[in-house]
Amino acid sequence: KKSFIENLKSCFTSKSLGSVISSVLIFTWFTRATSYTSMASYYEEMYGMEPHHRGYLSSYQSILSFFVQSIVVGPLLRRLGGERRAAVVSAFLLAILTLLELQRSLTIFLILICPALSVALALMGLSLRSLVTHVAPKESLGSVLAALDVLQNATSVTVPFYRTMLFSLLTTGGENEDAAMKGDPEPVAWIISSFLHWMVGAIVMSYFLLSGSSSEEELASKQHQLSSKTSSISAKQTEERKER
Repeated sequence: KKSFIENLKSCFTSKSLGSVISSVLIFTWFTRATSYTSMASYYEEMYGMEPHHRGYLSSYQSILSFFVQSIVVGPLLRRLGGERRAAVVSAFLLAILTLLELQRSLTIFLILICPALSVALALMGLSLRSLVTHVAPKESLGSVLAALDVLQNATSVTVPFYRTMLFSLLTTGGENEDAAMKGDPEPVAWIISSFLHWMVGAIVMSYFLLSGSSSEEELASKQHQLSSKTSSISAKQTEERKER
């Protein structure tokens, strides 16, 4: 049985695999760090939604997520040209959708933002999971997945500490007294902060994933050239044997 250190090393056996693992951890961390589902006053302050209506919103979002994962994600992934591009597009889409919430319109939120968020999150999750299984060596896939699970848990542990610091920073001098009394940051300030977080995450992930894609293409090209040379050499040897 391999130790955690050995499993961890298996996550970074190549630049391509390391970039994918790093992108998964970035996605996990940013999703949790920018979440506002636990903020009691967010929907009330942003959209004037009563607290007892949040259950309907949660059901609506769950239905959207099920529909998107069942029907939309697969065809969309193929149209975007692969998992790497899909993950990068999803990251930038999450940043744009976060900024759109500054409209503070419940209609826009329900009709446009919620469905698009479901698509972006599902597409990102599927793309990154697929990339891990494709890039990781088959003989060490189990070790990679085991180490990744531990790394994601470790990443999640740091989120509450960061959110506490961010909450204290964004509630200091805020104009929204009701949100401050509940311990929540001012919603608009939180949205701007989340947008900046996702923009940074999208830029970093695009560097990791797209640079990894180019290195994979170079490797595939070299392997193709090598196989072509090998086949031509074997063909020449076969011809020489026939002549003899």
